[in-house]
Amino acid sequence: MCTQLWRKPLHLVNPVNLVYFRPFIPSSEEQFPRAFLFLGQNMRQFCFLLSFLLAAFTLIAQNQPPTVAIQDISVDEAAQSLILTFDLDDAEGEEVEIFFLASDDSGQTFRLNTESATGDLGYPISPGTGKQISWNYTGSILQVGEYVLKVVADDRHPIDIQEMVGQVDSSLLRERLGYIVGRRNYSVAAEKLNETRDTIEQAFLQYGLQTYRQSFPYIITTGQNIIGTLPGATEDAAVIIVDGHYDTVAASPGADDNGTAVIGVLEAARILSQYRFARTLRFIGFDLEEVGLRGSRHYVENRNREEDIVGVLNMEMIGYYSEAPNSQAFPNGFNLLFPDAYQAVSDNAFRGDFLTNVAVQSFAPLSSSFQAAAAQYVPELKVIPVTAPDNLVPDDLLRSDHAYFWRDTLPALMLTDGAEFRNPNYHRNSDTLGTINFTFMSQVVKAVIATAAELAGPQHSTEATATIQVSVGAGHLHQMECFYTVSPNPVRGELRLRFGQCSESQLLVELISLQGQRVMARNARPGEGEVVLPTESLPAGVYWLRLSDGGYFSGQRVVVE
Repeated sequence: MCTQLWRKPLHLVNPVNLVYFRPFIPSSEEQFPRAFLFLGQNMRQFCFLLSFLLAAFTLIAQNQPPTVAIQDISVDEAAQSLILTFDLDDAEGEEVEIFFLASDDSGQTFRLNTESATGDLGYPISPGTGKQISWNYTGSILQVGEYVLKVVADDRHPIDIQEMVGQVDSSLLRERLGYIVGRRNYSVAAEKLNETRDTIEQAFLQYGLQTYRQSFPYIITTGQNIIGTLPGATEDAAVIIVDGHYDTVAASPGADDNGTAVIGVLEAARILSQYRFARTLRFIGFDLEEVGLRGSRHYVENRNREEDIVGVLNMEMIGYYSEAPNSQAFPNGFNLLFPDAYQAVSDNAFRGDFLTNVAVQSFAPLSSSFQAAAAQYVPELKVIPVTAPDNLVPDDLLRSDHAYFWRDTLPALMLTDGAEFRNPNYHRNSDTLGTINFTFMSQVVKAVIATAAELAGPQHSTEATATIQVSVGAGHLHQMECFYTVSPNPVRGELRLRFGQCSESQLLVELISLQGQRVMARNARPGEGEVVLPTESLPAGVYWLRLSDGGYFSGQRVVVE
């Protein structure tokens, strides 16, 4: 842009007048080179100054998250207590909120009870050095082993959910849906089904999610739920699920049923994975929905009972839209059970130009949360709520993956365009890409993202972790007697390992992908105090940091952004 500015007359517009600044025109050929040089040099200087001021303004305008660095941990095993020392910095000098968490599974989850911790915790905590947290871990740490401690610093700066919503890309939705459209059925199109599984899995890995396949048997095949998790920074046991099934019936390419939901899940994962949240976000592609909700049933029946499912946003066909009168129908008796919803559609000449938000009465608060988020962040999307009595749920409202969550008294919604009651291509060969309204689909995905973000609680935070070895009672079994801290995590650019007391003179430091491939390795001397691992060339994702002395090892999870 600056190159264009100094080559052309500069036109500046103010609210009142249009003012023209014309370039200097030399009066002779002799003056031309000197004049041109003068103009070019001065305009370049102007552009440099303008760029500098814009960059400075941008830095000033953007509130930077606080930073925290763990400096030391002293453990008194006799008293079963420890003192963690950390430094806290905030570019704006604001007071922050400090959280202290502990993990007994190498940092996969942080669910040990730390309520007895005292010191520089909570809000408000001023930036400074030598901050301390004391924790009596009696009753929380019950066995010899390795534990990961985490300090989270949140300056409570508001996160713009409208900005998240604005990132939904309808062109990307179309491109991705075009890639997966096709029969995705275990009995007649296993190859396309497997290809779709890979697509979902690779996307989750690309977005840095903890990704795995949950397998389960069914007749002659093995179903696979594809799961990607963004752990909550401070309440990882509280889980919000965004899901859609990816299989089809044998005769349909499944653009709307349920390719639209699959791509909606991927878009939600793409956008939300860029942020930090207090609670955990989980994205799931369910398998074998078309043969009796097999995937969601297996997930619900085998879920981690330590988790608290806050809400499930189940997308079931979200791409068919029609403004034609009488394009929306209803099952028999709908007008009697849901007179308000029926009347709203009747008043609009039964046009299929809305999303249906389906819930049962016990989970009306979740339905209300979705209605509120859609109204605030996507006002152009018309949403009609349908809330059934807990003891009188029509079968037509139990035909998707939310059903097994309801049956296990877990809050869930079905978000749908109405299936065969609107879309004439339902379960037919005509359910193709050309029938999808991507404006409507984008609006639905925006509402899902806004609701999930509201439920998960965006944080303007960073964290630091450290690994310690603890023995309980007379037992004393260390995997590796070496104290070290890891920061930052998530990491951008470079990862720093800072060593404290360490009996080993030399260690092998490795970064390992979730597929088990070693992507980086180097020798480290803890006595030198610090090791820096460059991560610019690594794809974004989750890795395992492993330290080994040749006999024992220590490891924890690291996220590269």
